[in-house]
Amino acid sequence: MKKQNNLRSLAAQAVEQVVEQGQSLSNVLLPLQQKVADKDKALLQELCFGVLRTLSQLEWLINKLMSRPMTGKQRTVHYLIMVGFYQLLYTRVPPHAALAETVEGAVSIKRPQLKGLINGVLRQFQRQQETLLNEFATSDARFLHPGWLVKRLQNAYPTQWQHIIEANNQRPPMWLRVNRTHHTRDGWLGLLEDAGMKGYPHPDYPDSVRLETPAPVHALPGLLRVG
Repeated sequence: MKKQNNLRSLAAQAVEQVVEQGQSLSNVLLPLQQKVADKDKALLQELCFGVLRTLSQLEWLINKLMSRPMTGKQRTVHYLIMVGFYQLLYTRVPPHAALAETVEGAVSIKRPQLKGLINGVLRQFQRQQETLLNEFATSDARFLHPGWLVKRLQNAYPTQWQHIIEANNQRPPMWLRVNRTHHTRDGWLGLLEDAGMKGYPHPDYPDSVRLETPAPVHALPGLLRVG
């Protein structure tokens, strides 16, 4: 039976390795995904990619809610709190579950004495969320791009730079082509719905389907397996 690990602590460790050590997320994520159940791999991936995509916002929130940065061996907790923020802001994970699992992540990284700190910061964010997000919306961090890149885009595209940044911040869609040797497109969309997923047909390409939420290939229904 596959050992169960705390998903949030794994995501925090992955993000830390990417940000602090300059490692590739693809290389970091693969061995970590082997530590969780198949049903949880997509969420682990979502947390890692999501935190990195919104890193400047999450850093801004931590700076607002914590008087001192976490350093040294406690640095992983910094990223664990980011994972908590991301869940509360961008995922459908119920807030109580996001809080409980993130706080419990402190045990997995051998920092149980910091559970109270993590819980306090996340609950403070919940209480002040509207005020904080309104303030964030007027800050430079709202662009989710490093300052040097924003300035370069402003200089190069003075009338279009905001549109470029908005496009950069969009999550790329996941498109699939249905193999009509095995399924009709409508039939496969039905399998997708039965599996709790949702897809949308392309109006011009009869074999194409866009997933509402990207998912790992092994989780897709009706996949033809060879061997």
